[in-house]
Amino acid sequence: MAINHTLGAAAICGLLALACMTPAAAWSDKLDDTPMNTTCKPEPLAQCSWARMQGAKWAGVDISDGALQAIRLDGADLSRANLARANFQIANLAGANLMASNLEDAHLHAANLQNANLMLANMTGVNLLDADLRGANLRGAKLQRAILIAAKLEGATWVDGHVCAAGSVGECR
Repeated sequence: MAINHTLGAAAICGLLALACMTPAAAWSDKLDDTPMNTTCKPEPLAQCSWARMQGAKWAGVDISDGALQAIRLDGADLSRANLARANFQIANLAGANLMASNLEDAHLHAANLQNANLMLANMTGVNLLDADLRGANLRGAKLQRAILIAAKLEGATWVDGHVCAAGSVGECR
């Protein structure tokens, strides 16, 4: 019986270590340019997990229902893009332009959205659990039913134009 508990504990520790490493790799600036996912295409139901698409020019594309976990889209232009129901868990969207994009019911758990432009974005029902929105522009964004639990909002420009105070987590103060 003790062996089973030991193996179970080891498996849990291994999974926790993997979970902690994943965001670090997705957010790291110290990766080479070797493609991780060479099949990524900006289309509905896209299979773009782990792709490195920094600075992509995807304005107005339809990537609805796509699998984009841990994708690198930092500095990308996704303005007016349809990203409804897409899964961006632990993705790097730092500095990305998402102005007037449709993120309705998208999954952005633990995503890096630092300094992203989300002005006028439809973020109805979006999951931003533990996302980093420090310095992001949310002016005019629709956030009805949005999940903001543990989301970092310090320095973000809120929907009404005021800047979120230092220490704003889960709500803009």
